[in-house]
Amino acid sequence: MSKYNLLVLSAIKLIDNRCTGVNLCNFVLYEDFPPSKRWSPGVVFIKYACFDDTSTVHYCDREVQVAEVGEDSEGYIRTPGYPHYYIDGDCGWRLRVNPEQKIRITLMDVSLRGIEPFKDRCIDYVAVQDQNGDALLSSCEQVELPLRLTSVTHVVNVTVVARSKGAYPKRGVLLHYKSIGCVTLPAPPSGYLVYRNDEVAHYMCNVNFVFVDTRQKARFIWCYDDNRWNDTVPLCVVFVSRETRVFCQKEAALKRDSIPRSDEEAKNLAPHDVPDMMVDIVIPSLLIAALFVGNALIVLIIYKYRKRKEGDEVEDEFNTIPLNVNGNVHSAGNAV
Repeated sequence: MSKYNLLVLSAIKLIDNRCTGVNLCNFVLYEDFPPSKRWSPGVVFIKYACFDDTSTVHYCDREVQVAEVGEDSEGYIRTPGYPHYYIDGDCGWRLRVNPEQKIRITLMDVSLRGIEPFKDRCIDYVAVQDQNGDALLSSCEQVELPLRLTSVTHVVNVTVVARSKGAYPKRGVLLHYKSIGCVTLPAPPSGYLVYRNDEVAHYMCNVNFVFVDTRQKARFIWCYDDNRWNDTVPLCVVFVSRETRVFCQKEAALKRDSIPRSDEEAKNLAPHDVPDMMVDIVIPSLLIAALFVGNALIVLIIYKYRKRKEGDEVEDEFNTIPLNVNGNVHSAGNAV
């Protein structure tokens, strides 16, 4: 790392030590960090994050049940006296989430008594340990922040060990916690979970069933913002095709129309539901009668035509019969 970068880091640490944990902070770079006078013109960006101190956990030896999702799925923990001092002794917290989830610890500020000259270990330190015994962190150094640690199990123990007597004039520890991972949503009564991982879940409805909102058999949902699903898993309902639905509607309409109505109900019918004697009875009756009369005339004409044709055929046959009298052939016209 270049000398220039080291100077910049030194300036940032100086700003951090002076301004972290206070509501008002003044820092003039040229005055408070003289080496910066030799720097070329430039811009320094400083980002601050504020939190509500009334919602933090600042009492020792507490167990925090972290919610699966929502506002209570994250929060802050600080040592008593932060950011002005911290007290001696051990101060610990146990964080617990749903067994399907993990916990992410973000160290926002670590300001403890460091390793003194001629010493090889920290006098005061913060330790983050997983439930399985794995140490995620053990340090008193002002590490590059924010430092994120993600657990393997659903329970994490955070401990600040202070061997310094009394109240030590350092800020202490501030950290942020959040539940990580989406808890599996239950499948609907007529559906089932096909597959899921950390990012996506696949649900299906049983045979002849579909999801009530999309009318589809399959549904995919995605986990975002660390612990929230982008959608829900609604009920599965019996699949009804368009043809079946239209048929059922017609059947229902026929049943409704076949129910006898009282005089009062008939008066309250909508204009298109009021019976019309001419349209509903007279005209259909006239059409049926006309059809019967027309058919009768057609049958009568065919009958007369066939009778006339049969008479002509008989006469033709009679005129063509040969007559044999005493061996002589005579035509029918010459017979006596």
